[in-house]
Amino acid sequence: MFVQKKYLPRRTFLRNTGITLALPLLDAMVPALTAQNLTAAAPVRRLGFIIYPLGVDQDRWRPMGEGSSYEFSEALAPLAPHRKKFVVISGLSSDPDRSKAGFHDRALASFLTGVEMTKGKVHVGISVDQLAAKTLGKQTQFASLELAAENNNGIATNVGPVFKTATTPLPFESNPRRVFERLFGEGGRIDPAAAAARDAADRSSLDAVTERINELKLQLGAGDRRKLDEYVESIRDIERRIQVASQKPSANLPDTSRPAGVPDSWVEHIKLMFDLQTLALQADLTRVWTFLYARESTSITYPHLNISMGHHEISHHNFEKDKLDALAKINVDQSRLFAYFLGKMDAMKEGNSTLLDHSLILYGSNLSVPTSHSQHDLPIIVAGGAAGRIAGGRYLKLPGDETPLTNLYLTMLDKVGVPTEKLGDSTGPLNRLEV
Repeated sequence: MFVQKKYLPRRTFLRNTGITLALPLLDAMVPALTAQNLTAAAPVRRLGFIIYPLGVDQDRWRPMGEGSSYEFSEALAPLAPHRKKFVVISGLSSDPDRSKAGFHDRALASFLTGVEMTKGKVHVGISVDQLAAKTLGKQTQFASLELAAENNNGIATNVGPVFKTATTPLPFESNPRRVFERLFGEGGRIDPAAAAARDAADRSSLDAVTERINELKLQLGAGDRRKLDEYVESIRDIERRIQVASQKPSANLPDTSRPAGVPDSWVEHIKLMFDLQTLALQADLTRVWTFLYARESTSITYPHLNISMGHHEISHHNFEKDKLDALAKINVDQSRLFAYFLGKMDAMKEGNSTLLDHSLILYGSNLSVPTSHSQHDLPIIVAGGAAGRIAGGRYLKLPGDETPLTNLYLTMLDKVGVPTEKLGDSTGPLNRLEV
């Protein structure tokens, strides 16, 4: 027996002056199928990279045991509720030229490329995310998104580890307001006059398309109406939080150069950026993204953890106990925030699975032992299922600490439908992620 239903095109937008509202994946966007395979449409696969700076206290980050029976470490304990949704991996290296001393710029440049940087000029290699964007980006409004929770002063001003070509680094956006307007303005080119008018009237961007949303809901089933309401409410909540941040007097901010729309709290900034990422993926505005917790060599402090010393100073701990203790507290907090994102992703239903199940996300740092700028035995987690192609709930301990990180990238690219033979210093795919 065939299931009859009205079909809504997948790339449906609600448009009005100054705003283009992309919609989440609704059941009405899946063409009518037989009752036996109603949810069998090929799922969208997504690839993300979430990077935190300045390494870890390895003794308190590395899990105990291995395989499916491993025990959580102190730093990874906040991720316990999502255990079945990720794999912890040790033994990977992002050091293409092991004859050179480690340093921040080398670690930043090679983390996603597997290529040694050329001193004196920007010349590295295409990064793994941009390889994926060449294929996955053909189906979305944005080929990729590069976001950060702090202005990044990497190889070039406001540039991080992403390279479109060997000589073209991509900038990162850290202002939530600009990210929001890029996602929900007219193709990222929001009309300044319309935006100013909305701000002056203190109205949500969604007010402009409320009538169209209500008209669309008349065409949808109960489940889709509920999903659309949740999506719209998430957008309103993000708008509200950005508006609160925008209204804070600059003089009250730790960094008075921070633009309007950046929260005073680093934790709130991270969560707001995670919420924007979730919305962008939910609406299929992009399928490839990279997010930096902070810039390389960051000196931010963590008052919510009672840490007044700068992160960079802490990371160069020389194995002093007080600095190692502070670094360990930061690592726990980083995991807690990543757990927040995994929870958001896993709460978004797509067919019989979730947004997280259809994604593949690398979470890690470009340094392992920061006091020596080591790029060996990196702290790496791969979360998500790539639509059933990855088995979670394991700790993989690779022999030694020299397996190229790019070997993992070859496998991740393959799992999201972008098979690649070579990336940087790769020597072959890492097949132990197989289901």
